[in-house]
Amino acid sequence: MIKNITFICIPLFLYFILNSFIGQTKDLILITLILSTIAYWATNIIPLYFSSLIFLFTCLVFALSPKEIIFSGFSSSAFWLVFSGMLIATAIKNVNLNNRFFNFFSIIKNISYLKLLIFISIFCLIFSFLMPSSVVRVVLLVPLAITIAKALGFEENDKGYIGILLTFILCTSIPAFTILPANVPNMILGGLTKEIYDFELLFSHYLLSNFFVLGFLKNIIIVALIYLFFKDEVKNNKLEKQNSSYSKNEKIVMITLSIMLLFWLTDFIHKISPSVIAMIGVLFLAYPSINIIKSKDINSINFSSLIFVAAIISLGSIVANNEFIKQSLLSIINLYTPSEYELLDYIKITTLMSLSGVIITQPTIPAIFTPMAEHLSSISSFSLNEIFMMQVAAFSNVYFPFQAPPLAVGLALSGMKQKHMLKVVLILAIVTIIFLYPLEFYWMNFIK
Repeated sequence: MIKNITFICIPLFLYFILNSFIGQTKDLILITLILSTIAYWATNIIPLYFSSLIFLFTCLVFALSPKEIIFSGFSSSAFWLVFSGMLIATAIKNVNLNNRFFNFFSIIKNISYLKLLIFISIFCLIFSFLMPSSVVRVVLLVPLAITIAKALGFEENDKGYIGILLTFILCTSIPAFTILPANVPNMILGGLTKEIYDFELLFSHYLLSNFFVLGFLKNIIIVALIYLFFKDEVKNNKLEKQNSSYSKNEKIVMITLSIMLLFWLTDFIHKISPSVIAMIGVLFLAYPSINIIKSKDINSINFSSLIFVAAIISLGSIVANNEFIKQSLLSIINLYTPSEYELLDYIKITTLMSLSGVIITQPTIPAIFTPMAEHLSSISSFSLNEIFMMQVAAFSNVYFPFQAPPLAVGLALSGMKQKHMLKVVLILAIVTIIFLYPLEFYWMNFIK
């Protein structure tokens, strides 16, 4: 009942508040709709797909923007990367390739808890290169994490059990913000830079700019924090290696993923979009004579997540093409005055964007700030590409689990208490601002 009342009251409250400041009815409806949608996404009082559909439907009914802009999210590379990721995940499950993941951990000699966490973090980082969309990876890896924890003798409330699950969830989500096809905000950023500025983010350049500091080093810090808070001793080791030979279909999926990764890593040569590469891989695996991805897999896709991604990208495009919003945002940005220290400016702008994620959630950060990137560049000392990369530093810094859908999904699937994850991500966020932001600033200048 409270959720229903809140659902109705949010837009009504915003409409009457904004009515005093916005003269044009069309602009008033649009701003109310955008703020209401962001509030729904942030609070999750209604399902994400439902608030997304309301947003798209209302824009269409009131003609708040041209149709091609309202539905631009469905033609974006981000949408098709998420779609491809879901189908690639089903291909892995269909050939039982996920059972082979056990072999990676069964090779650990003289296993200790710290060594296990390091192996998990390495595995998750490698898996992030192969599997687009962190939500899909979390869905695949949480059952594996539970099985490994129990095979090593940990019970559900043991520190070791919690630490293993946290390592799988966090290490496959947070460092992956630095790998272009690996997380939804990355893909939204890539989709909007192409949609608004005709600027194609390359996998290789994106990786070079962000991975070392915000991916590799942050992965090490995650493991260190989890070991600090959840240190435990391995009770027994029942991890057994599967020695059976690989089936024909397993080999096909492995080779296909390897070729896709090769093309993603070399896109600076061929300039083929990551979404095109992913879709070609999916089409090959779905080809009737291969038939690893089947028709029933298409029917089982989680279309609610796809609608959410499309709505976020559409929201960003609408913001970028609405004159009233652009002028309002520009007037706010104009309040910013650069200092004489570039590093301080970098930290201020990036921290501001990252803190906004507490309210608007991580996927919405690129949707809101990408349309403003050109003006941010003009009033600061940073290039347009540097502003794009600063957004990566911003949305990769998570303060609360609810901000990032993969973390929320991980909590739901694992049954873990939120306080365990909150302790790690909050300290990680503070460490990132104090230490990793300055390092990322100097790294960006080094690779120019």
